[in-house]
Amino acid sequence: MAAVAFEWDDRLFAGRNREYGAYFLRKNYVRHTLRALIIATSAVALGIAVPFVKAYIEAKLEGLYRTKKKVVITELMEPPPIDKKNEPPPPPVEQPPPPPQRAQIKFVPPQVVKEEEAKKEETIANIDTLMKVDPGTKDVQGDPNAIPDISELEGKGQGPVEVVEKEEDPDPMGFVAVEKEPQPVNMDEIRKRIGYPPLAKEAGIQGKVIVRVLVGKTGKYEKHIVLKSPHKLLTEAVEKELPNLEFTPGIQAGKPIKVWVTIPFDFQLR
Repeated sequence: MAAVAFEWDDRLFAGRNREYGAYFLRKNYVRHTLRALIIATSAVALGIAVPFVKAYIEAKLEGLYRTKKKVVITELMEPPPIDKKNEPPPPPVEQPPPPPQRAQIKFVPPQVVKEEEAKKEETIANIDTLMKVDPGTKDVQGDPNAIPDISELEGKGQGPVEVVEKEEDPDPMGFVAVEKEPQPVNMDEIRKRIGYPPLAKEAGIQGKVIVRVLVGKTGKYEKHIVLKSPHKLLTEAVEKELPNLEFTPGIQAGKPIKVWVTIPFDFQLR
């Protein structure tokens, strides 16, 4: 066909000026068209592949940087001692005024003596008087409304101390039989907030992130462990939203308990 085309061009331009340009364009039309098609196809393919290659390289470089990152601990010298010689002395502590003294009446245990040895001026206070004043070894004038000092009567021993044992968390991989499993309340909202990390999407990273979550007695998130993950980018996106998860509490013997539950997060490119 090419030979026929060339022969047709030669016949068409027989006896004409072939140096004008039309003859050259018609003769090389097929080759120029193929070359333009190959260049355009290559440019489109390169433009599509560049973002994926760039995201893949950045993900690899980030992983290498984190593995090579070292933590340097610098020990600082102890600060010099504080010179307290030039500091002013602390102000004196103000002592609270002594409480008003409660009135006392002389009260001594009665003794059996002979009638001629008894002292006429000493009498025993009756119950009404002792309700208003305190008994003592001598008569003291004071405020009858003052609060009596009972500091010497206060006990100084130690009573029983109640020790509250901290409840241990269940084994993440152990089996616990429950009457009612915890059920997520806002899982759709959490999955929507996680979404698909753009960098992982551009790099073509997909798979399942499987986590084990400890649900407290009130249905709140307490902690988690990652069982499986295809890439750290997906793991970080899931862990960022896990503390916002809410559940109905697990029930055992009619009471709420702490329970571990397994939750998968599926990332698939479509």
